[in-house]
Amino acid sequence: MLRRLKYAAMITGLAFMIGPVVAPKGVFAHGTGYRQSDKKPISLEFSYSTGETMSYLETKVFSPRDEKFAFQSGRTDEDGRFAFTPNAPGIWRVVVRDEEGHLAGAEIDVPPEFSEADGNEALVAPKTSVPEGMDLVVRSALGVSLLFNVAAFVSLARRARKTEANAHS
Repeated sequence: MLRRLKYAAMITGLAFMIGPVVAPKGVFAHGTGYRQSDKKPISLEFSYSTGETMSYLETKVFSPRDEKFAFQSGRTDEDGRFAFTPNAPGIWRVVVRDEEGHLAGAEIDVPPEFSEADGNEALVAPKTSVPEGMDLVVRSALGVSLLFNVAAFVSLARRARKTEANAHS
């Protein structure tokens, strides 16, 4: 029985060491990342007729493809600004509402060439929290090492208890 447990532990340890090295990147699907977009946003500023900015108010953007469901929603910033990046040509509608019932609307005509890529490369290289290359190997090795160290500590603690129990009897 003990021999089988040792064999199973050895196979599991090897799988932990070799698995991350040979596994496809798709296995590590919980990482996140970002890149700076080369698409141009449309930025709008909303204000009341008094000149006061419409700060921190609910904003919805409606695509020409779907007038019923918002393409994007959010809030204006402190200065009443809101930006969005259209993904299709046509008339885009932006609606800002406050709690008192005031409503500001804008219709933006987006020409077909606006949504086409202008060929500019992103200014910031893509960033990701998923380890790759040697970083992945080092992190995997450290994780496996930690597991083996914990297992060794538990094994030595049990052995010390048995030795102590045998010494007292």
